[in-house]
Amino acid sequence: MQSSSDGGFVIAKLDDGDDLFVRLQELAAEHGVEDGMVMWAIGMLRDVEVGYFNGKEYERHTFAEPMELLALHGTYAARADPRLHVHVAAAGRDHGVVGGHLFRATVNVLNEVCLRRLDTTALDRVRNPRSGLKELTVSRS
Repeated sequence: MQSSSDGGFVIAKLDDGDDLFVRLQELAAEHGVEDGMVMWAIGMLRDVEVGYFNGKEYERHTFAEPMELLALHGTYAARADPRLHVHVAAAGRDHGVVGGHLFRATVNVLNEVCLRRLDTTALDRVRNPRSGLKELTVSRS
């Protein structure tokens, strides 16, 4: 993985075989991102597990074949569980697009990613009894 920070932005190139979630968390730690946003990512992924929340639970589906990573965005909160909440859009060989909540993915060939550090905003996640989800909380740090 190669990376650099510029102001509050972190730009990185991830390598083939990297676990996307592990690398994003390592990238945040390396550049001192406690709270931030996954602004975008492009490249290719494989073993992509996405979910659709049906109001009660996630319906999950895994796509093993390599896919073009069209979009990736979400939030990062170092003190929360889970730390990452990201959504993805990816296209297969037939140019059909799939997307949803991303549970896991492996970098295929490479990914280019951009994180944005938040300096005066604190993010966390707290379980909402109505939705059953750990929902984002936002406050001034």
